[in-house]
Amino acid sequence: MIIKEIDGNTFNEFANNHTLKNFYQTYEYGELMSHSDFSSMYIGGFINETMVAGSLILYKTIGPSMKYGYAPRGFLVDYYDNEQLTKFTKGVKDFFFKKGFAFIKINPEITYSTIDFDSKSKVVNSRNKKLIEDLKKLGYDKLKDNLYFESLLPKYTPVIYLPTYNFDLLDQSITNNVKEAELGGIRLISGDEKDIPTLYSFIEDKNNKTEAYYKYFYDIFKKSNMVDLLMVELNYDNYVKYLQKQYVYEQEKNEKINQEFEENPNSTDTYNRKMRSDQLMAKISSQITVANTKMQENHIREILGAAFVIKHQGRITIYITGNKNDFEGIDVKTFMFYKIIESYKNAHYLYIDLYGITADFTDSNPYKELNKFKLQFKPNVYEYIGELDLIVNKPFHQILWSTNKIQKEFYKPAVKKAE
Repeated sequence: MIIKEIDGNTFNEFANNHTLKNFYQTYEYGELMSHSDFSSMYIGGFINETMVAGSLILYKTIGPSMKYGYAPRGFLVDYYDNEQLTKFTKGVKDFFFKKGFAFIKINPEITYSTIDFDSKSKVVNSRNKKLIEDLKKLGYDKLKDNLYFESLLPKYTPVIYLPTYNFDLLDQSITNNVKEAELGGIRLISGDEKDIPTLYSFIEDKNNKTEAYYKYFYDIFKKSNMVDLLMVELNYDNYVKYLQKQYVYEQEKNEKINQEFEENPNSTDTYNRKMRSDQLMAKISSQITVANTKMQENHIREILGAAFVIKHQGRITIYITGNKNDFEGIDVKTFMFYKIIESYKNAHYLYIDLYGITADFTDSNPYKELNKFKLQFKPNVYEYIGELDLIVNKPFHQILWSTNKIQKEFYKPAVKKAE
């Protein structure tokens, strides 16, 4: 097999038709990362002038004349064809050895197990478990499995198959809250490049990316119709009218409860219902006051949350979201995810990737609430085989390791901020 550097268009033509296609392995993602910390190149593995494998390779220099490469979501190669995998691996090692690379990191989107959170168990894919051993024999160094988000990309991913997705299987409280939110003037709308600052205001504490990064991200991916910026909008006029109706309804209930309480002041049940009703009326009244104040300040609408959604070959990835919680009683995040799922299901997409949870089943899991939130939408959860480093130049790799450059480059805290 001959390894050649190829142009981005040639790569995309191959990559978008590969079994392991994903948005990380695209010309667009290479262009994005070229505006970040990396340089990028595209390679193809050819047999008799026919391209049978390939990869986007991101790379940077981290030592004296020493580089490392990164194939996000792994090489696009038939991992189950041992002959092809062996030849491609050897070709890649030879090709990048000459360019001064120490290693190339991969994290293939290949399932190691499916996880059942109800039973706190996993079912391991024996074929892919063996694949890890086969990769080790070919010179890939299997890195330590992470429990949280220590790796470059999520190892545990919740995925929904949209064609057969049934909203009726969700907890009734979710669908009720979404319906009430819509009655209250809340809706999911599409944004564009001018709304990037609004998106960023919700997510700036979630990672170390800049607003300019998301501007590049949006601009590059929008050219190929691969991104949507979606926002949750509140219409104050509709919201106030809805709250006023809710207040009148609760007031009528409250008057009946008060009458019951006068007739039977010793009833604990009646007293408790009266207290709950009083509290709800006070809450609704407070919400009306807040909304009226906003309207007096000439606020007609307000954006409560935003989502950055990637579209690629029938698959949707909810890449990052953020929201404010200024309005008691409005579950913005749940509404946003529900309507995103509904929207792309109606648009006949195949999969929606909720993008990353953890596999810590304990109550002390710092991401317990994140897991709980995404699992309420009943996804299938897949554990991928993890990160592996293909050692290209062993002496270079040992130097980078002994001088702590690799550790410094890839260190990520187990627990991130603002989850």
